Amino acid sequence: MQADSKLARNVLQLCLGKQHNYLTPRLAPTEMNTSIPFSKPISFPNPKQPSAATSVPAGGTGKKILIVDDSVVILKALSVKLRGQGYQVFTAVEGSEAVSTVRRERPDLILLDINFPPDVAHGGGVAWDGFLIMSWLRRMDEAVNTPVLIITGNAREELRERCFKAGVSGYFQKPINIEELGATITKLIGDKKGDAAGAGSEKGKVVLLIDDEQDWRFMASLYLKDAGLQVLAAADGAEALEKIRTTRPDLVLLDLNLAGESGLEVMKVLKEHQPNLRIVLYTGLNHDPEAVQNMIRLGAHQYVRKTTMGEMLKAVQNAFAA
Repeated sequence: MQADSKLARNVLQLCLGKQHNYLTPRLAPTEMNTSIPFSKPISFPNPKQPSAATSVPAGGTGKKILIVDDSVVILKALSVKLRGQGYQVFTAVEGSEAVSTVRRERPDLILLDINFPPDVAHGGGVAWDGFLIMSWLRRMDEAVNTPVLIITGNAREELRERCFKAGVSGYFQKPINIEELGATITKLIGDKKGDAAGAGSEKGKVVLLIDDEQDWRFMASLYLKDAGLQVLAAADGAEALEKIRTTRPDLVLLDLNLAGESGLEVMKVLKEHQPNLRIVLYTGLNHDPEAVQNMIRLGAHQYVRKTTMGEMLKAVQNAFAA
């Protein structure tokens, strides 16, 4: 038993490292501690929790942490450390699993790798990397304000700068200094818990989602299905037209810019085949009020900007309720 424990400790030290690492937490100058005691044991909040071998059950007091990394060894090592100190820990090896977990569990903090090899980076058909995952986290109501700490083996300064520009709260280079990681997690999470949010929907209705960007199709479909809606997805007008020839959707969610193809032209064609079809236009572009009113006159049921997934879902629900 003692030999097993010693072996486990050695593996953790090898994976996580004991030396000082490149950490630049995004804290105010007065909050920076330049004399972190690296020789002291790691200290996390919520120490009175169950065994380190399992996460705290739903309803427990431990804060929730999601670790996203393609390395099973890193996931295992960090999970053991964090669970042993009372955190609920969830893991994901690629982007689609990560955003699904965020949607379901609403973590208080996320540890995120940047680079994912090709064999694990295409979850849900999307070519995920850390930056794409971060981009979607900021569009998800469950994670729009959730702190993200980068854990990476990449030492390039330009990568670090890009991460902070993307809004991360800290940057750790592997092998990770676990004491500094623990101090940063404690600083960021505190005692604050996120507010749960929920929304209803027209259960069983069929939504045709038309967007040329695969990550948008994946994420929007995830939210719509989670709300009890059936989803058909198309990347362009031709594919959308083929869909409505076989299935009559209750509503269409249509991007205005389909890789150069006009969403308004697609709307016109769809209306010719199904005149009473409700179409919600959504876009990342800016349009003045006059342009928006013109789109409504042309047959759009509603116009919505691409912001968070919660806003998108709300627009769909409002369209069904109208």
